[in-house]
Amino acid sequence: MSNWSPNSDFNFSKSFDLVVFPDADKNILMEGRYKSDDDYYISDYPPAYTKGIGKEGMETLLSFLNAGGLIIAWGRSTTLFKGPLELSSDDEDEKESFQLPFDDISSDLKKDGLFFPGSLVAIDLLPDHPLTFGLPERIGVFFRGRPVFRTAIPDFDMDRRVIATFPETGILLSGYSEKEEKLGNKTAMVWLKKAKGQLVLLTFNPQFRASTQVSYKLLFNALLLKQTPQIRG
Repeated sequence: MSNWSPNSDFNFSKSFDLVVFPDADKNILMEGRYKSDDDYYISDYPPAYTKGIGKEGMETLLSFLNAGGLIIAWGRSTTLFKGPLELSSDDEDEKESFQLPFDDISSDLKKDGLFFPGSLVAIDLLPDHPLTFGLPERIGVFFRGRPVFRTAIPDFDMDRRVIATFPETGILLSGYSEKEEKLGNKTAMVWLKKAKGQLVLLTFNPQFRASTQVSYKLLFNALLLKQTPQIRG
């Protein structure tokens, strides 16, 4: 998307079915640079590989979603879709402002003492759903303490399903944590619909170093989601 331009004949929405964003800082994805406080840090990779998607790329991504595309993201990259978003109209010189029905509350939980340096934790899955097909009701996943989702009532052209939650107790399976009870019953994975498109957002790494093989199934199911006849509530 970093090579896309408004004068190009290339149609992103017609060329791709889905986009996957692994765990990455939002500033790197948008600008190609890591930001800490007010300071930016430039990568030592070749310039051709350090471009962010930029404002135009983000607009293209949201148009792709609106037209029926599928977006899968986990970890820090989910913040690309948090907060106010803007979608350009194809027919008019107007823009639609909207906000997807989720938020990241991990910073508030961190202030209350929540800490996971990178641990194996339990999540409970929504049964009888295309994204959880073939999985038991509880599995272990790799989690770094952020993000943590809170969902809201969706607007008229949106929908959402909470696919996974952290259990009320017995969250930590292996590793270290502090104040893990703050995570109890919070949302770990969510499915969102905007217009014709779908998003699958995960707070955890489903493919972490092949250490959590069971959670690969969540990713594989998500990759095949557009082939699923319908989403069941």
